Formats: sequence, C-alpha cells, structure tokens
Amino acid sequence: MESIVSVKNVSKSFDQLMVLDNVSLDVQKGESIVIVGPSGVGKSTLLRIIAGLETPDSGTVKMTTDKISMVFQGSALLNSYTIGENIELALENNGFSKEEKAEHIIENLRLVGLEKYIDYFPDQLSGGQKKRIGFARAIASKPEIILYDEPTTGLDPILSTLIEDYINKLSREFKAASIIVTHQLSTIKRTAQRVLLLYKGNIVWEGSPEEFFKSENPYVKQFVNAEVNGPIFSGLLE
Repeated sequence: MESIVSVKNVSKSFDQLMVLDNVSLDVQKGESIVIVGPSGVGKSTLLRIIAGLETPDSGTVKMTTDKISMVFQGSALLNSYTIGENIELALENNGFSKEEKAEHIIENLRLVGLEKYIDYFPDQLSGGQKKRIGFARAIASKPEIILYDEPTTGLDPILSTLIEDYINKLSREFKAASIIVTHQLSTIKRTAQRVLLLYKGNIVWEGSPEEFFKSENPYVKQFVNAEVNGPIFSGLLE
C-alpha cells in the first residue's frame, strides 16, 4: 500500500546545530499519527518540512496529494481580517464563485460550531475559539493531509478535550491523514493510532498508544511519567 506521506532520510540543521538527523517515516491514507518528545528536538521543524514551509538539508518528502493543510500552534489568523475573510484566504485559486465561497465558509464554520462569529475579528475571540477557527480554515480546501502543531498548547483540560474531539471529527469527516505534534498525554490517548517519540533528531520509539503507555523504553517511560532523572534530561544537559 502506497503511503500518502513518505519522509526519507531527512536532515536539517540550524546554525550548525543538527535538529533532524536522517529521519524517515511513512503515513498511510486516513491514519492519525502523533509525534511527541521534549521541547526543541525538531518536532515542529519536521512538521514544517512536511508542509513545505522549511527545506531539508538532505532527504526527501513525497506525497501522493497536494491537498495538505496545517493548523498552527498560534492559530496564525490575520487580525485585520474578519473570521470569514481569514477562511476565504484558504479558498483562493480554487475556482469558486463568490456565492460558492460564502457557502464553504459557513459550512466550515458550522463544523466547528462558530458560524455566528463570521463577521468578528480574531482579537474578539477567546484562545479556544481561535484554535477552532484555525481548524475551519485548514479544512476549507478539503485536505487529504492535516498537520497539527501543538493544537492544545496553553488550553485548559476542558478546552483541550474539545479540540481533541474536533481533531477526531475532522479525521472522520475528511478521511484525512493527520500528523499531530503535541506534548499532551491526553491528545496521544484520544487521537493517535500510532505514536513516534523524537529525541535529538531521531525517532527513538514507535508503536501504538497502548504500547506507548505501557512501554519500558527508558525514553518513553521518562516522558510518560514526567520524571526528571533519565536519558532525556541527561541528554539535554550535554
């Protein structure tokens, strides 16, 4: 079965600091994978390379579709545009008429339960609402791959659960492959079919969520239990 995303031997450095070191992974159509690891190990960089926002120093990223979208950590909404206008930006160059764009905008806002905010500006919304608007914009182009960069960061447990529900809902609605970067254990439990732990530029563990939470792998165990002592902390001090 051909992978919808295939990352092969990707490496990336910034100012001579190796962030990704010969990383490879494959994602199947409709699959939901979660990439975890401590801060600064290259998770978001890998996501941005897959999205085409960063260029790897070496290696390749191949996809069987160009229908890809990204939900950014900070929502990345334009404050000078209304919510409807922010979503309309994702519909440019799609050949839609003005009426069709209006229908798509309402349809996508309805999916995240925020259609009444179409004429609001981003700074009039809460952090959780902005996250959901970011989802609405990401799905406007009917993607087959959705990338999520720490979608629940900074949210309380109730809002985190709501966002996780939307991730699952969008995966079902669009049958899209999802690649989710997160630190949240609840997001792993509730959205992942497969988990990858990235550390010092390498994938050091891979398996199912059930295996992840039971694993005796020292990196996984330390991450799950939030322990100070272990190989991760020692490596960060090097």
